[in-house]
Amino acid sequence: MYVFSCVCYLQVLFPIMKWEASAFGRPVLALVLVASLAIFPLILVPSGPSMWLAGMIFGYGWGFVIIIVGTTLGMVGAYWIGSLFRERLHAWLKRWPQQIALIKLAGEGSWFHQFRVVALFRVSPFPYSIFNYAVAVTEIKFSPYVCGSVAGMTPEAFIYIYRSFLAADLS
Repeated sequence: MYVFSCVCYLQVLFPIMKWEASAFGRPVLALVLVASLAIFPLILVPSGPSMWLAGMIFGYGWGFVIIIVGTTLGMVGAYWIGSLFRERLHAWLKRWPQQIALIKLAGEGSWFHQFRVVALFRVSPFPYSIFNYAVAVTEIKFSPYVCGSVAGMTPEAFIYIYRSFLAADLS
């Protein structure tokens, strides 16, 4: 599996990323990366390659800003879309009282408790795209969701940037 991933990266993903880097100017590329980081999670597409490209082209400083702005926009969009369907999902989940109790438990507590729940989920290996929609079902408020998400995603953003430097050295 690892060999397949490396071959796929070197043969498919890396040429696409090189094309993006050379086809656009830096300001336009920054906007394209922010847009892709915001849109991909909404349609459940992994945004890792966009994070790698942000790290390769813009480095730690601007790469971090691009990643955080793009992923925050994606989180806000998913939260908003999920909140539109909150009541329907609650009605559907009433069939399983144990699950609804767990969902209610996640949204209870103070601002800091909700912040901590979100930050811990962001640090865990739970997929971001799914979590963005799932959190809208809970009673977690918007501000602890955004603040906890940014705090929990900060280490991963730096890891993606660091891995992009390693990948650039590979090629």
